[in-house]
Amino acid sequence: MANLLLSAGILQRRDSAALSMRKGVDFHCQNCNSGDLKKVSLAYQEGIHRVKTRTGLLGLVFGEGGPGLAVGRATTRGVQQTELSSALRPPLKWSYLRLIFRSVIVAFVGLGAYIVLVAASTPPVSTLPLKLFVFLAPVIFGLVAFAVWRHNHLVYPLRYAQWDRSFLCQRCGTISLQGVPSTFRREP
Repeated sequence: MANLLLSAGILQRRDSAALSMRKGVDFHCQNCNSGDLKKVSLAYQEGIHRVKTRTGLLGLVFGEGGPGLAVGRATTRGVQQTELSSALRPPLKWSYLRLIFRSVIVAFVGLGAYIVLVAASTPPVSTLPLKLFVFLAPVIFGLVAFAVWRHNHLVYPLRYAQWDRSFLCQRCGTISLQGVPSTFRREP
């Protein structure tokens, strides 16, 4: 029964096996040996503050058409973030939409440059730059799309798991990985 509860993550007060496992989970800062650690994800969330404010305006206006009344309302929403929270932000996935948008912009700029520089020149006009562009643009797009896919499916999960297991020392400010072998650690 105790093993079943222990495997489910439930600790009983009188279970000595669970108590000994719990004592072995004490984390300490690798720099100052302090036990005052906070999970990086928690420190990140504590530094983000959502703001929603409302303002109102009421005034009397005098002009050519006579006196008038000015009334207005505004609602402002936003996010305030501390510098520490900004430094502790989680890794991000790369956007496929941004890749497509930038590729379209580069394609239009490249074709525009071809029209202005090559096609507008006096004959004979060379089509070699256009052929190179038509051949190389999809190849480069494919390579960059593969790099984005590789980051999102191979690199991002590892970095996010590493970020999720990181702790911030409340005394010295050192970020350390707890419970991760040193061969898998990556220095920030």
